[in-house]
Amino acid sequence: MEEPERLADDHVGRDCGRRCGRICARCLDRMDGGLCTLLDLYRESDQALAPGAPVLRERVSGSRATVGIVLDERALALRARASEVMALWARLVVDERTGARPAGCGVDALVGFLRGQLPWFAGHPAGADLDEELAELLADFRHLFGPGPVRRFALGPCTRPECAGTLYGVLPADGGDRVPDQVTCDAGHALPPRQWLLVASRIREAA
Repeated sequence: MEEPERLADDHVGRDCGRRCGRICARCLDRMDGGLCTLLDLYRESDQALAPGAPVLRERVSGSRATVGIVLDERALALRARASEVMALWARLVVDERTGARPAGCGVDALVGFLRGQLPWFAGHPAGADLDEELAELLADFRHLFGPGPVRRFALGPCTRPECAGTLYGVLPADGGDRVPDQVTCDAGHALPPRQWLLVASRIREAA
């Protein structure tokens, strides 16, 4: 008898949805954490709209005389896209679920509404699409503004023989993720994902 395929710890909603017919609890927890992180990054992006914020300036290469470009336009475009995406997913729920309605049309209200609808999305054919669009938005926000708050947990000694440092897993502070985004040691060594099996038991215990 053929053994069923084991889903990787970092699988996404489309993987478990294809295999089980619905999104699993682990992915729902990750999506819930992703919505929380998206809202945090959206709120923090307000500072990018203040004219002249020096940390959010970048200079166009190739000309000494070129004035730095403020990221206001990119921030506005990304915030508008986040608002539009959240509104479209909320509209899907409103159209298909009698009596379901967000408390408002702002991003805060829409994110709160969608978080409450995640169990419904688990069995919906479009649930995996929500997972993917959320991941894309988070990646774009992090690319433009940097990552949101994170938490670290110790995983024991570094795997490099010559290193006396301690390995740490890094997770979003408000997320439900149980698999770290990265594993690094305090001496600066990064452990690539293909080597995470070396510390898999430590990750499970810490999570």
